[in-house]
Amino acid sequence: MSPWRFTSWAVRSGRVALVVVIASVLFGPARAEDESCLQWRVGAESGRLTVRRAKSNTVWQGDTLAEIAYWDATGAVRSQPLSPAAGWTVKHQPLAAGCRLVCRQAELGFDLRVVFAASDDVLTVSVPADTVSENGDARLKTLRLLPRFGAAREGDEGYLVIAQQSGALCRFRDKSPAEHWVKLYGSICNCPMPLFGLVRGNSGLAGIVTGGQFDARFCISTNWGPQWQYAIDPAFTLRSFQKEARLSDNLTVEYQLLPADEATWLGVGKRYRRYNFARRGIRPLVRRAAESPELAYSAQAMEVRIRLGVKPVPYKITEQTPETEPPMQVFCSFARVRDILDEFHRQGIARAEFCLVGWNRGGHDGRYPQIFPAEPALGGEAELRATIRHGQSLGYQVVAHDCYYGAYRISEDWSEQYIRKNRNGRMQKGGIWGGGQSYNICLSRAYDLFARRDMPRIRDLGFRGLHYSDVLSMVGPHRCYDPRHPQTRRQDAEAATRILALAQKHFGGAQSEGSLDFAAGALDRLLYIDCDKWSPLVKKPYVDTRVPLYQTVYHGTLLYNLSTEMVNSQPGETGYLRNIEYGGLPLAYFYGHFLLDKSRNWLGRRDYRYDSPEGLKQIVARLRKVYDNLERLKHLQMEFIEDHRQVADDVFETVYGNGDRVVVNYGQRPYSLATGGTVPPRAFRLVRD
Repeated sequence: MSPWRFTSWAVRSGRVALVVVIASVLFGPARAEDESCLQWRVGAESGRLTVRRAKSNTVWQGDTLAEIAYWDATGAVRSQPLSPAAGWTVKHQPLAAGCRLVCRQAELGFDLRVVFAASDDVLTVSVPADTVSENGDARLKTLRLLPRFGAAREGDEGYLVIAQQSGALCRFRDKSPAEHWVKLYGSICNCPMPLFGLVRGNSGLAGIVTGGQFDARFCISTNWGPQWQYAIDPAFTLRSFQKEARLSDNLTVEYQLLPADEATWLGVGKRYRRYNFARRGIRPLVRRAAESPELAYSAQAMEVRIRLGVKPVPYKITEQTPETEPPMQVFCSFARVRDILDEFHRQGIARAEFCLVGWNRGGHDGRYPQIFPAEPALGGEAELRATIRHGQSLGYQVVAHDCYYGAYRISEDWSEQYIRKNRNGRMQKGGIWGGGQSYNICLSRAYDLFARRDMPRIRDLGFRGLHYSDVLSMVGPHRCYDPRHPQTRRQDAEAATRILALAQKHFGGAQSEGSLDFAAGALDRLLYIDCDKWSPLVKKPYVDTRVPLYQTVYHGTLLYNLSTEMVNSQPGETGYLRNIEYGGLPLAYFYGHFLLDKSRNWLGRRDYRYDSPEGLKQIVARLRKVYDNLERLKHLQMEFIEDHRQVADDVFETVYGNGDRVVVNYGQRPYSLATGGTVPPRAFRLVRD
């Protein structure tokens, strides 16, 4: 007799028919004749989950339903598994296409429900927020759902799929015993997508955190415990301190079991891409570009940012007033911007989108949230309008940089009332920049007070294209504890997205700094995905290799440059080639280096500065080579990445949806293609289908 004894349901066209019931164990939907259907069960006593695809020999198991951390009656933090051995009772309640587990810890006074539901090869596990109760003095802190579910062991074939930065693989061998915690949506140095995966032999699992993701982090287990396990799973922060209100979001994870032909990190990425289109309303770039001439232009243009001016950073006076404000250093006046535009045009760079950084009062990060008037030291509003018109007359898009994230006391709009508050009621500080000490604005207030007020005025200056709002997709989200405008992390992310959507409405498109994908539904372009400068992925103890996982999900949907290290990179350089391998667009920056401590400047290894007409001519001549390569590859921005592999030492191939291949050779010798021809050393070649 098969060891798999099922309570099975047949699920067809949304109708449920009971097939077999065996009282000893509860099982989920199964359709034995269809290998895309799941066969799963939950232990009647332990709550242990076991799942497999029909007709598959790979079994995915977990040891326990969850692990909790909590404050006991004395305020001490403790933890325990959600299992009968720890004093939990688990009762089963059948549902139409799954089951519900009623879990109770009488001694601590905790009650919660874990709901299982299946459709095809997707098992959804949820802890609804309204089923969680605390009936004693203890308070829940975190809940880790299905810890080490599907774990592999040391020496097994396969890897963990980690959605950190672009993406990484952790193979099941040669790691020190450890648990590594990586935040979801903490910053671009962490995980920008609520995605994780495991590949074991010829089977795979894609996990998508669909509820509670703004308060989640991933645990990466390596060579862990007496069974030397490798696993990745999500944990949710229900409250950050004992007296905080508990998280009101449902905690939900989809576990998608992949067939053999999808059981790779690429398959994990494609599952999330499919989820985005089907469930999040995200649309491919080709469809959005058909509705926005500005986006269509930007998708085939060189992005050029020009920092026009900034006050000294750092400066000894951090709380500036009009009397103590240092003078702004003018890097490039509005009139000199026209010289740059003319030189691009003379050298035949036909399509470019120029973003003016620091055009506002006080220059870059000078007086936010105050933006107007246009900085007089740069030439004032009349000169700005003339520059925008001139760029457009040459066929270029000219867009503005603004920021709704930070505020400075020197701003005419300054008020403590709209600043995000910490739990102790104090204002949340940001970095120290041109305006001095910045304070983070509660983004719901930023949208209501400043974005809605200022974007129409910015548009009326003549700007059109992919409008840039700083920081919004780079860090966070964060809570605000101000009782006048309390905000959860989810609400903070939603407010950031509203600001970007407003930019799309007014300017034809939106861009921001980072890759945090809660903003993907209202974002068209981002500056960088990887965090090489601050937190190199390859140096993490759990990383064996980097892979373009984020790019597999979002290429053909978002425009991007790979990292800060690639800014102003040139053909033949490693960073330039890696940006092409990963499907990125080039990013040029004039006056990207502005910090007084030159070692802290992060935007590329070289800076472009307009010091003389001859020097400008040489800079643009170098950029013309970059532009020529962009012309060869620009059509691929509308395509999805369908495959990526290493084909030889130092040689990688990226395959697109239209069949085109880009082969990148990092080596010192030519690489011979099987189809004929070669890829020169330190170069790439486009191979057309």
